[in-house]
Amino acid sequence: MNTFVQVVFHAVKNCKCGNVVYVEVPQREELSIRCPKCGASVQFSVDEFVEEVKLRDCEVRDWERIGALSTTVQQMVLQALESGRAPKGLWPLLVKLRDVGALICT
Repeated sequence: MNTFVQVVFHAVKNCKCGNVVYVEVPQREELSIRCPKCGASVQFSVDEFVEEVKLRDCEVRDWERIGALSTTVQQMVLQALESGRAPKGLWPLLVKLRDVGALICT
């Protein structure tokens, strides 16, 4: 995989006490986490994890190329750059944009 992204898996679950427990891991696996609020065990199954990519520092260098994308895709790309995270399905487009010089990533 390219060096400007890292694949991660995350899941969010409510504990019995009402606290929201968030976990991010490098691979999908069954996991048991202690709730930081009450100490209860919160179980995460493999199918609860969502795959996404974490972007390194990226910025738009060629706004004309970004402008040629549909409005929806433009919004997805800009939101990913702003948040530093993108759905795994957006990764091929981000690589293409980087390869043609529309994005600069360090």
